[in-house]
Amino acid sequence: MSESLANKMRGLLASDVYTAKGRLRSDDLLVRERVGHGLSSSSARLRDLVSAWRADRVPPSTREQPFPPPEVMEPMRRIERLIRAVDDCSAAVRGLPLLNADRVWVRVRGVGLDELMQFDWTLVGEADGLTADLSAVYALDEVDVAACEARLRTIRTVIADRQRYIEIT
Repeated sequence: MSESLANKMRGLLASDVYTAKGRLRSDDLLVRERVGHGLSSSSARLRDLVSAWRADRVPPSTREQPFPPPEVMEPMRRIERLIRAVDDCSAAVRGLPLLNADRVWVRVRGVGLDELMQFDWTLVGEADGLTADLSAVYALDEVDVAACEARLRTIRTVIADRQRYIEIT
């Protein structure tokens, strides 16, 4: 692409996606969007399972029993806590700092691009794994909450490690 056309596109888009530095930032945003989409899909799947459980298992209130039985409500409460954890993790991923400082770009480009890619690969893999795990579940009581929480812990750990790496590198 000619330099003048690239400059015009940068001015038009208010971004430098046509330079190597701009592509790194763009890729960073794409990774975040991909992980956020996977976590949002997982959250939506859990909400669908809760709705189906409520429709199938929670009896209507009666004078004799105004509140549903605790054994019916406990799986819903557990999954609602998991939904909050997934949503919090999604917000943390979307709130990761951008690689926008020139000195960070020089350091990452020089030695750390492969390490940064490993962090991103793990984030995408865990989010996609969570989505796949929940896609295979057809009832609320089949959700392996411990496995889901382990994936979320891994994502949070990678986020923290990635932030430390960018600060140190």
